[in-house]
Amino acid sequence: MKPLDKMNKDFGAFYPTGHMVVAFHTQQNANAVLRELQEQGQKHADCMELTARQMIDFAEKNLREAGVIANLGTSLTTVQTFLDVARKGATFLILATPDDAAAERVTTAIHRVSFVLAERYHNLAIEDVV
Repeated sequence: MKPLDKMNKDFGAFYPTGHMVVAFHTQQNANAVLRELQEQGQKHADCMELTARQMIDFAEKNLREAGVIANLGTSLTTVQTFLDVARKGATFLILATPDDAAAERVTTAIHRVSFVLAERYHNLAIEDVV
């Protein structure tokens, strides 16, 4: 997986098309999801774990550096939500979901534990996964 700052952007706003960003109340819940997905064959390279501090640093920088046009969509609002959740101590996973089958596996795994939010990035939309 590309480094966080090298992932897709929408006019400078974080927009990792083909991925799901999930925030968990605890690192243990994130680890449980990672284990389940790896048991199902998801490669470690298709997953990125971020601590609350890492997401805070990334989100603050992204909000500062995004272009003016990025404010027209929901990308920056979503990044602000990530920042707010990170400030409460959430652990994040960014998981590759290149197709519906992969998204379904991730969705099933995250629903086995407690999570704060889950957003799947499509080409032209951000889907709230509930």
